[in-house]
Formats: sequence, structure tokens, C-alpha cells
Amino acid sequence: MTISSNSALVLHNRFKSMTRRFRFSPRRRQYCVLTTAVILLVVVLSVVGYLLSGMHYCFDVLVEWKISKICNQYYTNEVTGYMCPELCAGDTISEFHCPPDRRRTGEYSFNPNRFLARKAQQFVVVKHAVPDASYEKLSWIDSHQHEEHFPTEAEYVGIVRRYIELRYNLQLPFDKLNSLLKLKNKNNHILFRASMRNSWNLIQNNEYLLSRLYEEKEIFPQVIGTCGDLFITELLDTVEFDERRYHFTNHIDLSKWRYHLKVAVLILDYLEDMAQNRFQMCSVLLAGFGISDSRMKYHDLRYISTEVSIDRQLSDGRWCAEDADCSYHDCRSRCNTTSRQCTTGLLNNNLQIVCEKIFRGTATEPGILVTEKSPNRLLRILDRCAQPVSRSDVETGRPWGASKALKKQLYNELTGIYEQLASSLYS
Repeated sequence: MTISSNSALVLHNRFKSMTRRFRFSPRRRQYCVLTTAVILLVVVLSVVGYLLSGMHYCFDVLVEWKISKICNQYYTNEVTGYMCPELCAGDTISEFHCPPDRRRTGEYSFNPNRFLARKAQQFVVVKHAVPDASYEKLSWIDSHQHEEHFPTEAEYVGIVRRYIELRYNLQLPFDKLNSLLKLKNKNNHILFRASMRNSWNLIQNNEYLLSRLYEEKEIFPQVIGTCGDLFITELLDTVEFDERRYHFTNHIDLSKWRYHLKVAVLILDYLEDMAQNRFQMCSVLLAGFGISDSRMKYHDLRYISTEVSIDRQLSDGRWCAEDADCSYHDCRSRCNTTSRQCTTGLLNNNLQIVCEKIFRGTATEPGILVTEKSPNRLLRILDRCAQPVSRSDVETGRPWGASKALKKQLYNELTGIYEQLASSLYS
């Protein structure tokens, strides 16, 4: 017992001596502080890097969580929608996941509220109309009785009609409005209010509203159904291009060159639809275009609006130091150097934007019509379209926009080249 006690006492004293040396040794203390600082720095840099490069990164598990949340609200009568039974059943609509991450290529602006799903045998796009600061609430709280009040159905129809008129300068007939709203459960007080609230949130979403207002025109992705703040649209077939066109030493295949020409013609046809309905596209990217039933469409409508609305937005009188302060993505305006205010409307147009960003491109990333097979005549037209200068090339009322005459010339040139290639293949 004595030997064992002495051994234990010796071990205890040695451990105590080692602890004391480690605790009070300046060198070890500096080492611990330095190690801790390095670890904290790595953690901070990782968080900052994630926020800068992946703030809206999509995770499949978060998509599943979002669907589960909506379905739980549906089961508790907080949300309604014609697509809710199919969405929440798990068999008709399933396989929810994030879209391909193409942000690294800069092909399109990532939308954190868009993901993919499978409906029957085809994929569809599920979009979330997330209310933001610009959204207006439909109900109000009584300050005396603290009760939530909603407008009547007739009042709500009038609210939506005025909202669309002010935002898009459009006057809709009541039959079109009733078709747009599709209010249900009118005999159930709770469900009808939920239906009205969900409808109002969707109405304030630009993508949903434009798709529904112009569904007969077939220029925007078709809305298949809704559930709460979610709405489901068709998935457009992506247009694919030869990435080797960025290197002029490489040879572009003849069939791929014909495909480039065909897609360019379809884009010009789409711009004609935009012009007839007086729509302006303020963020035009190559991957934004897709094909549905041989028709060209644009999948991301967040930056598409009527010309009247864009003119009003660009000339709202806000302070500016340079022209860029008065622009909205690809839609350009001019800063008043005297008053230092944005008082000028839209100066360019869809054709100029597409020629500059999609058809001609830049020296480092040429557009889809700039290849080693491009005739010099076509390249000269693209230069004039991207930077119109002469009076015949400038659109009336848009001093930086490309004219209809130039568009017709470009269209004829593209179709002529395409037909010439087609005839040479069968000759």
C-alpha cells in the first residue's frame, strides 16, 4: 500500500509539473494563440468566400424542405392551389432537385427560387414567388379588435385590375381577370381567404403574371399549375452551341454552324413578338433562350417588362453621377449632367442588346454568329447592329437602338446563308 501510494503521488506530481509548464510557458502560450488565430481566420475566410460566391447556392435537401413546408401549410388549410394535391402526393410530381449550376460560365443569373421536378414523364420548373419588400399585403389588422380583414371578392378584383394597369399600363377586361385569379373555395371562409392571399402573392410576381397574361401568345413559359406561392411552368429545351467557337483556330462543324444560324433566326422571330407586344428585355443571356414546340422563348422573366414600365423606371429622377447609374442591367439610359438626375427613358432596344451580347459578343467570347465561317458581310451587319450610328440603323425614339430596317437586313442575310448551305448539301 505504501509503495502504491508513493507511485501514485509521483505520477500526480509529474502530471502537475507538466501541466504547470504547459500552462505558463510563454512559447507554448504563443503557439496556442497563433494556432487558434489561424483556425479562426480560415473559418472567417471560408464563410466570406461562401457568401460572395455562393450566397444563393441551391441544395437538394433545402428544395425538399421547401416542398414539405408548403405541403404542411396545405394540409393545415394555410395555402391552396389546383396543383397542391399532385405536388404533395409524391407520386405525380417528384424528384425535386436544384437546376444545373451554370453560374461559373456566366451564362445566366442564378435564381435561388427556381428548381426542377419530374411530372409524369417530363421535367418541369418549380418557381417560388417569395414575397419581398416590394410586395404589398392584401389584409390589414384592426387596431381596436386586432382582427385580420380581407377585401371582398369584388374589391379584390378591382385591386388586381388597378395594380396591373399601374404596373404594365394594361387594362384587362373582367373576364380575363377572373380567368387570371381563379379564386376557389368561396363557400369556405378560411380557404377562400387563403386562396385570395396566395393569388395576390402570385400576381405580384413578374414571372407568373406575364406568363398568365400572355399565355395565348405563347411567348413565355406556360404555367401548368400553382400551390400556395409556388407555380409550375414548362421546362424549355436548352439551346446548345459549339463552345469551341471561342477559339478561332478550331474548325466549327458545318451542321453546328447551320444550327447557330437557325437559332439566330428563331431569336429574331422572338424579338418580333416582343416588339409587337411592346416588351423590353433588360437582361439577355444566351442560356436564357429555350425552345418549346419549335418556338423560341425566354425562361427567366424577372427582367422583362413593358416598355412603358421600363421608361418610367429609368427616368424616375434618382441621383446619378454617370450614365451607368441610370441603367438597369442591359437597358441603358443617360444621366442628366446638369441636374444630376435620371430623367431620360430607355435609349437602346432588344435588337441592339441581342446583337451586342448574343450575336456578335466580345473579342474574348465571340457571339454565336462570329465563327471562322461567318462572311464579312454578316460581320459588318452585326457591328452596325451592336453599335448603330447612321440614321438608317437607329430606331426612331431610341437613339442607341437598332432599327427595323437593320433587323430585316440581318434576317435576310441569315436566311440567305442558311438556304445556301442547305442547297449545297443536296446538290
